[in-house]
Amino acid sequence: MKRYLNGDSAMSKGSGVASSLLRMLLLAGCGLMLGISLLGAVSYRADSTNIVAPYWLALGLAILCVIAWFSRRAARSAALALLLGYAAMAVALLGPLIPGSASASDATRIRVVSFNMYKANPDPEAAMDWIIGQDADFVILLEAFRSNLPAVARLRQHYPYSYNCAGSGYCSTVILARQPAKDVWPLASGDPENRQTLSAVAAHFEIAGRTIPITGVHFDRPWPLGQQEQYWGELSNAAATVGRRGILAGDFNSAPWTFAMRRLSAGGELRLASGAIGTWPTNAPAGVLRLPLDQVYLGPCLDPVSVRRGPALGSDHFPIVTDIDVGDCGG
Repeated sequence: MKRYLNGDSAMSKGSGVASSLLRMLLLAGCGLMLGISLLGAVSYRADSTNIVAPYWLALGLAILCVIAWFSRRAARSAALALLLGYAAMAVALLGPLIPGSASASDATRIRVVSFNMYKANPDPEAAMDWIIGQDADFVILLEAFRSNLPAVARLRQHYPYSYNCAGSGYCSTVILARQPAKDVWPLASGDPENRQTLSAVAAHFEIAGRTIPITGVHFDRPWPLGQQEQYWGELSNAAATVGRRGILAGDFNSAPWTFAMRRLSAGGELRLASGAIGTWPTNAPAGVLRLPLDQVYLGPCLDPVSVRRGPALGSDHFPIVTDIDVGDCGG
């Protein structure tokens, strides 16, 4: 009988050691994720983890709450300290999602449609039908590849002015407009159909007596799938100069709460208008699993009256329709 009791005691002790080790590993993992997230302030690669921050933050908070509730002393103290860190990080990341206030008055309303139409869209004609039906003033198309050109050509009947990311020749990021631009800056890097670099274009338009920059962007994927970090400087400089205080829209392959996107918008005196609208992927089994990779930013004299997600149109991205009041705010 004593032998069996000793065996039970050993098993219980072993189970306790295993539970303690598991707690230590979970605490270390949560601490590591928080550290990498904070490192994103100075490292674009580390900042890539913040793109999916809502998921690892939610998981980490759940793990830390369980550990804090069921543990004692040191483990509980460590879990509570990390909980405070996670809560602070969650509040910081939510910052860009809080709507700002615009100071526009006597406004003129315009509509902008931005859409990554996908290079292998199975039904680009249907996508163009929907865009035409939106009666927008400006259309920003991404991945308007050569295979989609016959469908895109239909838009020229409604939008006679077209500006792409290469300037001369063909490029897959395009701004279509009903009025001519005052100035245009092609911002393509590498291949004119450069889905894997920076594919952007900025143009100045006269709207309601004001010169409004409109910039369309298609960015490379983040590390480790792409080399996004190579082009942040170029895009930030463009937003702070030719795109300052205007309209910035497109597929950034990043989330609005990352440190990089916050620096980009701050440098251009822009604020997020599209909030946390999930646009990718269209086939996600639940809306909460979609990320807001497609975003719209506006300057201080532009008021987002309405921002909505369009329907699935054969792409892995949803389009965004933004109604904007352009007013004179004295700046």
